[in-house]
Amino acid sequence: MAKDRTGLSLGYRIMWRIRYVGVSVFGPAQLDPDNDPKDNLLRERRRKVAAAHAAAGTTPPA
Repeated sequence: MAKDRTGLSLGYRIMWRIRYVGVSVFGPAQLDPDNDPKDNLLRERRRKVAAAHAAAGTTPPA
């Protein structure tokens, strides 16, 4: 998980972490990458950070 938190509120980050841990513990054992809930959460977070960087006119760190 990237450490960049640009555009992510504290409430979002807390709920995201709870959802991630919940999926890790109670989620399915293995799925393909397109259907994996953990990967979906990570992609959602990356999209939000990229959108915040685009709105601010900055470039995300590599």
